[in-house]
Amino acid sequence: MISSVRSRRLLTYAVAVGLFLTFLAYYSQTETNGDSYGARQASAATKNAARMRERVNPDAVDSQPSPQLVELWRSTLDAMMKAEPRIQPIKLTESVPETEIDPKYDHPKDQVRREFVILSESDKEMLKATHAQMIQSAKQLGPRIHYAKHFKGSTGPGPRGIVMTAGAKYIHNAIFSLHMLRRSGSILPVQLFLDGAVTDFVRELCKGELFELGAECQSMDAVFSTTPQMPKLLKYQYKVFALLFSSFDDVLFLDADCYPIFNPDDLFISEPYKSRGLITWPDVWLSSTSPTFYEVTGLEAPSMSKRRSSESSVMMIKRSTHGDDLVLATYYNLWGPDRYYRLLSQGSPGEGDKETFLQAALMLGKPFWDVRTNVGILGRWLNESFVGYGMKQAEPREDYRLFSAASRDKHDNEARSKDLQARRMFIHHNNLKIDMPKLGAIMSDAMKKNKQGQLNRLWGDDDTLIEQSGYDVEKAMWEEILAYHCHPNPSANGCTSLRTYFASVFLQPPQPQVQQ
Repeated sequence: MISSVRSRRLLTYAVAVGLFLTFLAYYSQTETNGDSYGARQASAATKNAARMRERVNPDAVDSQPSPQLVELWRSTLDAMMKAEPRIQPIKLTESVPETEIDPKYDHPKDQVRREFVILSESDKEMLKATHAQMIQSAKQLGPRIHYAKHFKGSTGPGPRGIVMTAGAKYIHNAIFSLHMLRRSGSILPVQLFLDGAVTDFVRELCKGELFELGAECQSMDAVFSTTPQMPKLLKYQYKVFALLFSSFDDVLFLDADCYPIFNPDDLFISEPYKSRGLITWPDVWLSSTSPTFYEVTGLEAPSMSKRRSSESSVMMIKRSTHGDDLVLATYYNLWGPDRYYRLLSQGSPGEGDKETFLQAALMLGKPFWDVRTNVGILGRWLNESFVGYGMKQAEPREDYRLFSAASRDKHDNEARSKDLQARRMFIHHNNLKIDMPKLGAIMSDAMKKNKQGQLNRLWGDDDTLIEQSGYDVEKAMWEEILAYHCHPNPSANGCTSLRTYFASVFLQPPQPQVQQ
């Protein structure tokens, strides 16, 4: 009897020791490798993407556009070509000074909108005439957008989804953002519009990894090739064409380097989207639109404090109700470089497509909600300099509730106070683009130490984002890279550095960051 009791005690002790040693081994691996997340947990990205694969077509990348889409596109391009503003490239006396548009400076509420555009009276009259002509065309073409059919060979993913654009250069940025999208819980289908040639490299990714993530590739060149008279496009002009060619009615647009913190799927069935059908987000800067633009279009020029300039990495639009302003925005973009981009931004940072969507809606009197919570900056102090890595944008439903309750419809720069700030929902990692095959280059930046010889978070040590999100978003970003890039390929370029960085920064007691 005594022997039996002793045996049971020894067995219990042995089991306990074994469990303890197993825990130590597991914990040690976590501390040293930092990638046990990928080894032990099936990612939500895979689970959520699996639900989408039956709704997207891996062969869509080689499909030809439908006759309905070709007819719409030819009619739209024909109208835009007929309304081309045949003027000299617009010159500026100078780019708008930073002191004019940086909100950190004191700006009077009645600050005068300054003119930096050089434009002859004859060119101004040409702009007025062609703009008025395009307004009429947009009103006729807009109602046809909702009925454009999906590309041949597609399974028809439905009226609601996410649209992105990327070419070979940024396609891996889009892949990473899709991982983060699926991790958020989103099950929306994705249309990724390719803004360049469909190479074998791109085709393989479209039929493989992108399809696995519930994304369907579409070739914009397949549409453009039906109109040989199409002018050559530049970098910032492609986005609006993806929105024009999409088969979704309700669209959440995300740049290739932009992803949500929370599941965005219910934004479509909530205010302000339900009643407005268009949501835009703010940039850092005040508006720098030229007085000449308002003279050309006939719009009343608002005060500079009325609203910030726009930041177009994220946008929502209902195409069936905003078709005419989408066509007008396409016009602003087609004739953007040296013309409308100059009028809308006057050389300010980020000059490109960003102002075209909101201004088109204003021009046609369409409802919209421009998010009033200021954009936040992601970055850290390093060796006496602040290094910015990206931006964080607000949750639109909370923003709408906050500013509606505060009767802030007539919002201005002063109204954007710190006590009216919605939580964050979107990350735009634009200054350090996450390209997993180029992890080595990313880690060479991340591994820079401060004067105390410490590794630090890229986004700084402000815990506000963690508190608002309910989880550590920056840590999750690195976890996703470890899971999908480093765990399957432990010796891949940059992975050793990432494991060291992750263990030092996220698995150790936090070290306060001070201005270096």
